[in-house]
Amino acid sequence: MSAAARPPIENPQTAIAAVKMLLGTRSVPRLAMQGTSMLPLLREPMVLELEPVVASPARGDILVFEDEGKLVAHRVTKVANGIVETCGDARPWSPEYPAFATFVGKVKSVLASDAPEARRVDTGIFHLRGALYARTRALRALPFRATAQVRRVANAIPWRRKRPYLALIDLMAATVRNDPIAFRVALDGADMPALAATARRHGCTAMLLEALRAFQPEGFAAAYLRQSLQRGGRSAVLLSLVAKSSVAAVVTALGKSGVPFALLKGAARLYGNEAGATLHASGDFDVLVPPDRLEGAIAALREEGYGERQYAAKRQRYLEHHHHAAPLFPPGLGFAVELHTALARPGTLSTALDWEALRHRMVPVDGPAGTVLCLDREGTALHLGVHAIGLHRLRDSVLLAQLLGVMTPQERAGLHAAVAQERIDQLRLGASFAFASRLAGVPWPSNVAVDRYLDWVGRREDVPLYFAQRSQLAEGWYAADRRFTRLGWQVLDPRSGLDEEPRARSWWRISGRVLAGACALGYARSMRARP
Repeated sequence: MSAAARPPIENPQTAIAAVKMLLGTRSVPRLAMQGTSMLPLLREPMVLELEPVVASPARGDILVFEDEGKLVAHRVTKVANGIVETCGDARPWSPEYPAFATFVGKVKSVLASDAPEARRVDTGIFHLRGALYARTRALRALPFRATAQVRRVANAIPWRRKRPYLALIDLMAATVRNDPIAFRVALDGADMPALAATARRHGCTAMLLEALRAFQPEGFAAAYLRQSLQRGGRSAVLLSLVAKSSVAAVVTALGKSGVPFALLKGAARLYGNEAGATLHASGDFDVLVPPDRLEGAIAALREEGYGERQYAAKRQRYLEHHHHAAPLFPPGLGFAVELHTALARPGTLSTALDWEALRHRMVPVDGPAGTVLCLDREGTALHLGVHAIGLHRLRDSVLLAQLLGVMTPQERAGLHAAVAQERIDQLRLGASFAFASRLAGVPWPSNVAVDRYLDWVGRREDVPLYFAQRSQLAEGWYAADRRFTRLGWQVLDPRSGLDEEPRARSWWRISGRVLAGACALGYARSMRARP
């Protein structure tokens, strides 16, 4: 339940500051009730009179605190070890733990309305009922939690399971194509909590928030999704803004060393100040260097205080199993740097993706620290397609779709020719481009094997996360066009470079992957098709 200041102050922060000021002058500020989470005792149009919080609140007190720019009045249900638990009387399943710094005041009295002759309603019976609500919160929450568990179990049945990933695909496709009507249609038919969780998992939070701002859809679904994603979206944009100065520092450090290098992915977008670059937060910066200059690049960053931290012991493993050195972290706050010698792990693709192979795809880009090399549109698209193999993060596919949408047919034909020459993982690489092309609404040659793989991916991303993360058996099966090949074994083998962190081979681990993969495949095939 929210309590909003009765005086017509447009700025919420100004209203909160005014309430705090009145409490500091020993005045008795009044707040009008809004919302329903404190029913049945508190409701509109009741008015709360506040007093300062001079000591730790007691169980049963109604505490007013600040939460994301608004005032909230909830009952104290527990105080232990300096931690205050609060909860709305009508929402016993959802307690909060506000920090002391957010406390604004404590409810002193409750009036029936804001009329001058309004009577007080906080009688002795009122306080007894409040104390009972506070002491029985956990007990009253049991029916709600049991209902939620039953609903969760029912939704876990394959043929009843929601398909939020398909809804997210439709929303992202509408975003890429700038189609507000398709966006609203996809939004209205989606399950909002599941959609918000899927968007966060696939790194699409900031892009989805930007689409909500651009298209301005109305209704409960849009409001719920906007509120659910807002905090994560703000964090992504703030991180990207901080990253702009960090990538300039990396460019300066490598530039002084004389080592040739090219910025990749998010680092290139930020440095070149591309439109929408701040919507795609990166956890690190990727930089491509010639293999024989890798040690020189590492030394240049170490001179500026960068270090490998906990990855120092794994340095040799990175050099053997990865296409980049161990991440180098800045001396203070900032982003790690991954120095790449290629765009794919050794042995995972037959296509040459090192410095020499990509040198003709590099173009100069001006930025705050001077001119640097970045991949051109075809090179960037190829990198995004490689990075999107497996389609585990929809954000990569959306970025590729946006790029394919502005490329010429000749450029797309050149990419298709490059994909057609791949010999190790052609199907999944082709699926990356086919999927992104469908998002963008541009033509791309496809085939039955790619369609089957994309159908599997759509199902895999909607199965329970435990099985989705252990579906290597089915992944290898579809990646090899429903055959068991060397690629399937690579996907299944824990020692394979296809794993993010290669681990020692264990037949117990492999057998566990086989069993979990079989369960994931059976579950996925039992799910309903697109609703």
